[in-house]
Amino acid sequence: MRTPLTLAIMLAAVPLVGGAQELPGIDLNQPPKAEPPARAPAGDGELPPIDLNQPQPAAPPQAGKTDKGEEATPAGVPFSEKDVALGDKVKAVQRKGFIKAHRFEVAPQFSLSVNDPYFQKFGGGLRVAYSFQDNFAVAVRGTYFKPLRRDAVREGKLAFQSQLLNSAVNQLAMVDGVWSPIYGKASFLGKNIIHFDLFLSAGFGAVWSATSAAPRKEGPHFATDLGGGLRFYPKEWLAFELGMNATLYPDQPQKSVPGTVQKVFVTNVGFSFFFPTSFEYQYP
Repeated sequence: MRTPLTLAIMLAAVPLVGGAQELPGIDLNQPPKAEPPARAPAGDGELPPIDLNQPQPAAPPQAGKTDKGEEATPAGVPFSEKDVALGDKVKAVQRKGFIKAHRFEVAPQFSLSVNDPYFQKFGGGLRVAYSFQDNFAVAVRGTYFKPLRRDAVREGKLAFQSQLLNSAVNQLAMVDGVWSPIYGKASFLGKNIIHFDLFLSAGFGAVWSATSAAPRKEGPHFATDLGGGLRFYPKEWLAFELGMNATLYPDQPQKSVPGTVQKVFVTNVGFSFFFPTSFEYQYP
């Protein structure tokens, strides 16, 4: 009797044991739970990813230097400032570093003629300008010239077997418009940045001339001029200028010959002083 009863009890307990070992099924209608990000094991040298959308807290400075004498990178910072390329430090488009708008300019100039092989002309003058905009100004300038004979005059007279006709500019007064279409920056000795611009000028005025038959002093002659040059701005109130001007005017070097258009090309070197001596940048 014990054996059949014991066998019956064992057969009844088998389904219960198998049901206890069965795993529950996965509900596919519910989204899987997000697992927390795994932390990198300590000591492997890898830093956690940086969220660029959130501001990063400033890391406390770490005192000390490396074996090469360089400043040590603070703890928690992947790279130092010296690892950043220069192109990443400088903005692609920067505001202008020198403003001329609504400022006066006073510029003494020294001139030297370059197109007359027989009579050299030295000159000195002054230009006063006012900039209505940063790239446009109206200027009034006057120049006094001193003509000097070159050694080639004697050889020229022998070659042409006649008198050399001369129309030398004594002085001039011009009103010009000055346009600066190009502005830029240049590095000086790899340290300082100097601002510069290219300018064009054109205008009209009067010329007083000295002709071949002394003491003839004629003028004023109506004149027009065209020029251009380059200006550097090392200070807020100072500029250095290199330029060239071509002045055209009608003159009659000798009474027995007809009048012709005379051309004088001169190079100019000068300094410009700006008033007020400082400026305030205005965003467009």
